[in-house]
Amino acid sequence: MTARQRRLKAHDRQLLRDQPMAEEQLTDYPVGWYFARFSEDLAPGQVVPVEFMSHQFALFRGQNGTVGMVDSQCCHMGADLGRCGTVAGDRLVCGYHAWEFNAAGRCTAIPKVQPARIPPRARQRAVPVLERAGNIWFWYGPEPTRELLDISCFDSPRYTNIKGQIHIGRSNPLPMFEHVADSYHFPHNHRAAGSLEYLVTANDGHRFEFQLQPTPGSKGVNVQRFFKPHAFIEMAGPCIAVYRAQKDGTINRTSPLLTVLIGVTPVRENVTVLAWRIAVRRIGPNIPFGPLNWLLARALWFVIAWNVHVDLEVLKWMRPPAKTLWVKPDGSSVREYRNFYHRNIIAGWRPGVQPVVDESEPQLEPQSGGSRD
Repeated sequence: MTARQRRLKAHDRQLLRDQPMAEEQLTDYPVGWYFARFSEDLAPGQVVPVEFMSHQFALFRGQNGTVGMVDSQCCHMGADLGRCGTVAGDRLVCGYHAWEFNAAGRCTAIPKVQPARIPPRARQRAVPVLERAGNIWFWYGPEPTRELLDISCFDSPRYTNIKGQIHIGRSNPLPMFEHVADSYHFPHNHRAAGSLEYLVTANDGHRFEFQLQPTPGSKGVNVQRFFKPHAFIEMAGPCIAVYRAQKDGTINRTSPLLTVLIGVTPVRENVTVLAWRIAVRRIGPNIPFGPLNWLLARALWFVIAWNVHVDLEVLKWMRPPAKTLWVKPDGSSVREYRNFYHRNIIAGWRPGVQPVVDESEPQLEPQSGGSRD
């Protein structure tokens, strides 16, 4: 095992063991931002081979902190940039012939070739990336990209931001993520006291948000075990949810005690990753309240970890039936989420459709000494 492989996280190694050589995307996915990696897990100068939507990429961070995500197959001779690539400055360097690519995928340097002679076709498919709230996100869909929801609390000094966990599911993203809107499962899986009320506050185009709260007259007040406040869930895309704890039915978007950020990303057919992290409002400044802030954040981290665990033990093995057998307690929540998910799909869209290249473009000329570079 190489030093680069030793730096990979356990879930990366597990996913890469089964990675196919070919790329074949069979399923259409919704347009939007998707989770790629925790920011803390991609150090400056590091390159990681990743696969999303059955397409293989090299995810790297330059020495200046810039993050890029480009096609892993080098356009020169096909070396895997995610496995053999290194970083020089803010550029990804192929480990075979030392071609250099920037975060936009453009080749900026080729050994023994003048910059003016670099062929226009010397570029990698590049995916737009965004680093926010302690996560690296990538854009799936036609450009321009859309704005991500306001999750500034994760970057605020008033909050403690803690990364959660990454889980691997043997399912596609829809059945793994629709549980966020599934109010029917809360009393059983999350020990909610009494029945819950599902109230949609927005469901139009790219927006979908709703509240979960005890049904009027319900004896209990818990939305989930160990946690009593109501909940407000805002979708930052069909596969990103922002869960904000609420004191009551009044929506607080800006300063809730607890915010949970959940992302689900398809890796390949029937392989999906789910990641989460939390932001907890601090009791006061870290001086002198640092230990109390940390204890509160860690306590809530364990609450969320427990609740995610009870869901994932079911969701990671989901095999949806050909036709869902709806019953009255299901309500409309899951059906409305499915509508939101499907209306953001562009049927047949695939990343990396290459533009037609003029065949008269300059080609690399043989160099003296028989060099292949």
